[in-house]
Amino acid sequence: MWKTIKYNLIVLLVLLALVEIVLWFFPVPDPYENAKKNMFYPPIGNMYIESQFDPNLNLEFATEDGLLGFENYKEPTKFTINNYGFRGDELKMPKPNSEYRIFAIGGSSTESLYIDDKDVWTQVLQENLNKNNDSANVKVYNAGKSGDNIQDHLAMLSHRIIHLQPDEVIVFCGINDVTRLMLDKNPLKFNVNKKEEAKVGFGKMLGVFLYEFQIPRRLYYAFKSEEDALETIEIESNYQKKVKKTQSRPVENQLPETDYGNYTNKLKSLIGICQANDIKLIFATQVVTWDTEEETLKNWHWMTSRGGTRYNAKRLQQKVDSINAITINEGKTFGIPVFRTDSIIPKTSTYLYDDCHFNPAGSKKMGDELATFIKTLNK
Repeated sequence: MWKTIKYNLIVLLVLLALVEIVLWFFPVPDPYENAKKNMFYPPIGNMYIESQFDPNLNLEFATEDGLLGFENYKEPTKFTINNYGFRGDELKMPKPNSEYRIFAIGGSSTESLYIDDKDVWTQVLQENLNKNNDSANVKVYNAGKSGDNIQDHLAMLSHRIIHLQPDEVIVFCGINDVTRLMLDKNPLKFNVNKKEEAKVGFGKMLGVFLYEFQIPRRLYYAFKSEEDALETIEIESNYQKKVKKTQSRPVENQLPETDYGNYTNKLKSLIGICQANDIKLIFATQVVTWDTEEETLKNWHWMTSRGGTRYNAKRLQQKVDSINAITINEGKTFGIPVFRTDSIIPKTSTYLYDDCHFNPAGSKKMGDELATFIKTLNK
């Protein structure tokens, strides 16, 4: 019997080895690649700026049937990244004397992943600002990145934009700060562990070893949690799946306590950097539809689910209103113009397709209204 077991084990190991060799010709990514990088570096924060696109990236996206406001999007949308890793026209360095350079910083509402290059609000803004303008060639570069919050915006400005000689910076922020502050008790990412606790344990080392092989990686993707689906970005939008997952959960009315101190301090840091470098700064408040009266739009909410819990939408809206109030107050204190997106863009499916993202009509309205606002400031 022991001989039979021994021979079966040998055959099994040989078969596994052969399967692994074959699978290496059809590899899947390591699900813990980033974690492994952080594991072997000193825990002092990111060793690089994580939130960025590769230069000269060209992608095409498709939107699912029924997505509000995308009825005319019959063909895949183009999403193009320029030579410096931003959405927009080619960026020239040194900056031409005739160019007036604007960067828009924010999260997914700025990035506008499923909006075509020609319709994204930063492009609409650029076209509007260049109308009847003989004094300068305005270029607007989109530095938005899905999931970015105020800390990421600060890093984007100080590490990736400041040396590119911006004349003006627009910071469109809010919703990611609410969700991040609700879920993250350590938003500054300080190393709060004792030195001995930061050592890599056997379990983590075993994970590092196993996920070097293709068979464990495939098992991971086969059995990974459905919760991951709420945070993923797909080449073809999958909002209906996210909505279904969110609406299957009971509503929790008690929201976690939120400390807005980090957000306030980071706003002041953004202001300080721009003032020190003689850069004009505009804040834009976040428009969120969690208090909309339109039932059609309510049926597309999926971002009320965070950390496995679905929260009361109207109470979440109060958190966003608090963030917007801080933005407005700091702008008033330091003389920074604030574009009131939350009151200028109506919270209807005419302009938004879910919790906070513009559809093509909303993107156009954002670009048009912001252009009028900037022109008024410059009179």
